[in-house]
Amino acid sequence: MRPWQWLPVAAALATVLAACVPAAQAPAEKPAAEQPVAEYGGVLNLALSTEPATLDLHADNTSTPVFPIYNPLVRYDPLEALMSKVEPNLAERWEISPDGKTYTFHLIKGVKFHQGGEFTASDAAFSFERQKNPQKGQVAPRKAAFDPVDRFEVVDDYTLRVHMKRLYASFLANIAQGWMAMLDKEWVEAGHDPTKELNGTGPFTWKEYIRGTSVEQVKNPNYWKKGLPYLDGVKYFFIPDEGTLLAAFRTGNLHISGSALNLAQQGDVTSALGDKVRSEKRPVYYGNSLVNLSTAKKPFDDVRVRRALSYAIDREAGIKVLWEGQGYNQGYMPGKGPWGLPPEELAKFPGFSGDPEKNRAEAKRLLAEAGYPNGFNVAMNVRKQTGREQVNIFVQDQWKRIGVIGTLKTYETAVSYELLRSGDYEVFEWGTAYAFDDPDAIYAEHFTCKAERNYAHLCIPEVDALFEKQSAELDLAKRKKLVNEMEKAALDAMPRIIIPAGDNTATGIWNTVRNWRLQPSPYGNRHWEQTWLAK
Repeated sequence: MRPWQWLPVAAALATVLAACVPAAQAPAEKPAAEQPVAEYGGVLNLALSTEPATLDLHADNTSTPVFPIYNPLVRYDPLEALMSKVEPNLAERWEISPDGKTYTFHLIKGVKFHQGGEFTASDAAFSFERQKNPQKGQVAPRKAAFDPVDRFEVVDDYTLRVHMKRLYASFLANIAQGWMAMLDKEWVEAGHDPTKELNGTGPFTWKEYIRGTSVEQVKNPNYWKKGLPYLDGVKYFFIPDEGTLLAAFRTGNLHISGSALNLAQQGDVTSALGDKVRSEKRPVYYGNSLVNLSTAKKPFDDVRVRRALSYAIDREAGIKVLWEGQGYNQGYMPGKGPWGLPPEELAKFPGFSGDPEKNRAEAKRLLAEAGYPNGFNVAMNVRKQTGREQVNIFVQDQWKRIGVIGTLKTYETAVSYELLRSGDYEVFEWGTAYAFDDPDAIYAEHFTCKAERNYAHLCIPEVDALFEKQSAELDLAKRKKLVNEMEKAALDAMPRIIIPAGDNTATGIWNTVRNWRLQPSPYGNRHWEQTWLAK
């Protein structure tokens, strides 16, 4: 086995992922001889619909502007369309023991943090440990991803050994996420706060953060990868309004459209700009739009109410209204990925098939049985982000038809996270993007009893038991069967109402942007070190 090879199950998973995507969505790269020579200079202008809740990647789920400041030990190949290949980064190579329970990482020597310290194995162990065992008050959304890890051993300055409690099918995939930033242990322990200060090894350094306006970063002149980055800098503008964002893209003030373009917008951009821009569809999967129900509160503590709310959603209407007729149903796992529940199985759950009027009649019956024959009023919280209000208005309309009257109230991102974590809400719809399509990542972060983002605050023991089994299963077919059973157990409890996913959107990219491609997740290739701008 070569040092950087995955376990057999990961290689098999890569094959499954590739098989799930039509060839048209994964265009081949030009032969090397046809590739233009990269140019240095320029600032890449990007947009985000919301500001980060914190600057600490270990604690957050929205801080994409922070990614270029840091590096992970390993990463997904930033130019590989399906994110099926994990490659070296701060770890130049690694070995996996014959029993699959020990990983040994050999680190690149001489890598410097922006503020001067050298990156060593102690920093790597510290960066993982603070996520596995966060201090009191520290948020760690991916904490459960390290549950199978027994301990981190610093062998010497440039060697880290990770010992597992059990087999762990997706360990490398988990630590390849963009969130797995390597921090300077001595710097943090000296009193610096990663939620407010930044000190990484990445291709760009932090220049300026103007609240409500923008984040600006500049090229790291001492980057450990010689010759990179090509760009002089990266600038993110916070643009919550979709119309303003589209106008900025059309005028060339943004190089990438940020928010996905619907069919009408794609036509508008193509008509106005022709071959100056291109549009790319995100391959395979992206995430979910989920309506969180605070199950610690009445009436959402009653599964009959939760099922009624799912029955009330006319999902075919949702595909038409939200996605211009181009969408599909899915469970908690992405529907077009290798782990999604088959359509015939998904159709057995409330609201995923059948006549909408009959479904609503069943919803009213369940509400009456639960003690709410006339329905009830509910506060529907909305995150201030592009597209969220539209989804919530649709759900509000659907629920009104069974007597559930929702009132919408909008919150900024940081406040939204606090409300979700505390459970101090009734209903809170959330658009969730996944770092990669694997049950270990998605369920460990969102649906197990200990999951940091179990925003419904519902513990389902059967889900946890199946989660442990599938996570340790290296046979792909057996693991998929366990994942499907886990998905059914979660859907039966219905802690979150699932809204249909869209298949009609694309991202606009000016053709001056080179050496970058859209990937299934926005959390893999936003370091921009290899990207350049053609003049």
